[in-house]
Amino acid sequence: MKIRQAVAALAVAAFSAGAMAEEAKGPIRIVVPFAAGGATDALARVLAPRLSKELGPQVIIENRPGASGQIGTSTVKSAAPDGTTYLLALDHSVVVVPLITPGAGYDAMKDFVPVGQVARFQWTFAVPMSSPAQSLDGFVDLVRKQPAQGNYGVPLIGGVPDIIGAAITRKAGVPMEPIPFGGSGMMMPQLIGGQLAAGVTGEPEGVTMYRGGKVRILAISGGKRSDLLPDVPTFEELGYTGVNVNSFNAFFAPKGLPAETAQTFNAALRKVLADPEVQARVKDMSLELAPTDLAQSATELNKSYTFWNASGIGKK
Repeated sequence: MKIRQAVAALAVAAFSAGAMAEEAKGPIRIVVPFAAGGATDALARVLAPRLSKELGPQVIIENRPGASGQIGTSTVKSAAPDGTTYLLALDHSVVVVPLITPGAGYDAMKDFVPVGQVARFQWTFAVPMSSPAQSLDGFVDLVRKQPAQGNYGVPLIGGVPDIIGAAITRKAGVPMEPIPFGGSGMMMPQLIGGQLAAGVTGEPEGVTMYRGGKVRILAISGGKRSDLLPDVPTFEELGYTGVNVNSFNAFFAPKGLPAETAQTFNAALRKVLADPEVQARVKDMSLELAPTDLAQSATELNKSYTFWNASGIGKK
């Protein structure tokens, strides 16, 4: 009798496990809140097939661009917290946008679970090769003589691009006015062609244009020089304070995601990011690999929120 009961119990357990596995075969969505072809989208497409291999279900990319990432981010906030929907975004979309957009409809700390950081990057301040400015001080002198040259392009509203202009204005006393574009892809041709006197973009796009001899990078955000741009000084080095900050790409899930599911996803992500081929691909994108466990992910989100909330960026 005991043997029959044990066999029956094992059969029930096997059936339950099989049912769970069957249920988990549905696809996992990675929502990218930017258009296809950008740096975040490219990163998602490197990771998706490898995450599928680790997690089991097929991982598909869903681009939901618009409003500096607000549309895609809202989509994930409203999704069921069942492990089938994740967001791969910049901290800007999750943290900064709701601080500067009262109607965003989501809050970084209340509506999301951070499940793994992927990479960090710095922000570049560049001028076209046709510009007479050979340094940041040279650019400031140019703006003093021609104030219209202080209108600089930015790929999104708020965040690091805005505080770069504010830092230049604060130290040098010259007027700086950001001109927002719908992403770096739309801004860079205008910068390269000289229609913009200057522009701010993320390191992945900036380095590509710099190496191609299409722009001159005068300064970079962050607390230290980038390994990819060792000859480019930081704003802090040049005496322009308040730009000692980087941005990061990370995965987020809707609030309420079970802890076990979050741990499973994070373990799979860290395993993928340990793959030498993935590491090489990420480096080729001019990104600094920065994987985190769940506790570190929460710390990074909290640091970003604390910085931007204290900056007063949403009180302009």
